[in-house]
Amino acid sequence: MFPLAPLTQEIEKLLATEQAVDVVELRVRTNQLEFAWLRTIDEYARSEQWVEEGFAVAASALRAKCGLTQGAANASLKLASKLRQLTVVSDAFASGQISRQHAAVVAEAYTAARAGAISELEEAIVDAAKLATPKELGQIMRRITDALDGDDGAATANEKHARRRLHMSEMLDGMVKFDGLLDPELGQRLRAQVNAMARTLRDQDPGRTPAQVRADALVELAEIGTARADVGAGRETITDVAIHVDLSDIEARGGAALATEIRQHPGTLPKATLQRLTCDCRISRVITDGPSEVLDIGRASRNPNAAQFRALVARDKGCSWPGCDRPPGWCQAHHIRHWLDGGSTNLDNLRLLCRCHHRMVHEGGKDPPVK
Repeated sequence: MFPLAPLTQEIEKLLATEQAVDVVELRVRTNQLEFAWLRTIDEYARSEQWVEEGFAVAASALRAKCGLTQGAANASLKLASKLRQLTVVSDAFASGQISRQHAAVVAEAYTAARAGAISELEEAIVDAAKLATPKELGQIMRRITDALDGDDGAATANEKHARRRLHMSEMLDGMVKFDGLLDPELGQRLRAQVNAMARTLRDQDPGRTPAQVRADALVELAEIGTARADVGAGRETITDVAIHVDLSDIEARGGAALATEIRQHPGTLPKATLQRLTCDCRISRVITDGPSEVLDIGRASRNPNAAQFRALVARDKGCSWPGCDRPPGWCQAHHIRHWLDGGSTNLDNLRLLCRCHHRMVHEGGKDPPVK
């Protein structure tokens, strides 16, 4: 059992002092208490005392006894279990040097397939966690897991995509509460669409708060989408991609090196996801002199033009994956050989795929069968 008495006594002394409480010191103590709670619930779950108390699962017991949601209870038990295996992370967490959020980032990446490799890197990861925010640590762990998986980040992207969810529950007063999670791509797409609709609706009732306008925009988008669900909304909205290049890089390297730059530095999304998005997108060059001064923004290119897309629709009729009946409005243009690899944007190298099957090709690593 984690010793709590000395820790709680130190916290009481901190709060009882007449001097201003050091926020950093109190945060360290809070981290230590959070670790102690996780260690305690792990011991509680493993003891199966909750069975004797009449609960079906340990998470239900925590929900009732600690006032948690079922999701929060499950997440806490999962993290607590993984911390038993992540000993270096646990030691740093127990001493208050890293937070629960830091520990959760590492634990999320710690799968059975990656366990051995992450264990070898654990000390270096913890050293980075002590200096980084949880978000920055997440970016570090994504690069590590992408390298370990050797699949251009497809496994990570699929893991996040599998975690997507949306819950809608009616509250006692009749209000409907939303609780959900979207992977980075879907989240950015939804946010962009909601913000675009919000700009259209904003002037209709100036008295609304920004949050109210966004809520109205989401419902408006849902109603428009429902009305066209059988045919889709027209051409699938294409992605805007900006490639930022420093002038010194252009002076030092040729065009082929710029494509390599995209492969080596894919930004915030995994490389496999970016390759799918850039099959059918608007790409603009942004040339800078140093990190901030913009010198030139180039013309969008690399996506099929309107005539080519109409020809794709006439030829493929919809998603070209065998057995899929998604209409053209649900589809994107897929480069059979990606243009980064020398593929051309012409009909012979293009086919329509719905988002699900487009993801299956890039993040799933599956070759699209012939329809």
